[in-house]
Amino acid sequence: MTARAGRTYTLLIGIAAAGALIWVATRVGTATTWRYWAVLGILAGAGLALALTQRTAYGAWSEVTPLGFLLALVVAVVCAGWIAVVGQPHPNWFRDHLTSWSDDMGILGFVQRMTTYVDVMAFGLGALLASAPGAFGRAARAPAGPVVAERPAPAPGRPVEGSPARAGDRARGPIVREREPSRV
Repeated sequence: MTARAGRTYTLLIGIAAAGALIWVATRVGTATTWRYWAVLGILAGAGLALALTQRTAYGAWSEVTPLGFLLALVVAVVCAGWIAVVGQPHPNWFRDHLTSWSDDMGILGFVQRMTTYVDVMAFGLGALLASAPGAFGRAARAPAGPVVAERPAPAPGRPVEGSPARAGDRARGPIVREREPSRV
């Protein structure tokens, strides 16, 4: 099997897993508070499943820094969590306080409108969690062989480095690759 075919199958598995989890979420319902949170958890799992297969298929684990991931995670959890708590179907201590605080800050209208899309936020939060292995995984290994460094080649007729240059020589020439000892 080629790498391209492997990526295709991996993505298809991720899409199928996310679709199956979304279907399961539609069967749970949101009539009670625990079912509401169960649906959000299942949708977050669907986002995680889809994003993990894409990261695995394309090898994109090293794109996220730990600080960037933590900053994104804290902002996403606070914002999506706040909206999710306000959107609960039955009042409780948390919902009452966050609704009151939202009103005090003048953002209650926005928060209430966003509760319509809290399912999408849960899916996105799951997709964000797929970045964690790249942010906190091992650093990429150094190449086994010598590192190839690039530097401009001397222009034709130009003296070698260290000797005086002539007045009409060009500043840059073609790229020449030199071998340097690897840094491990």
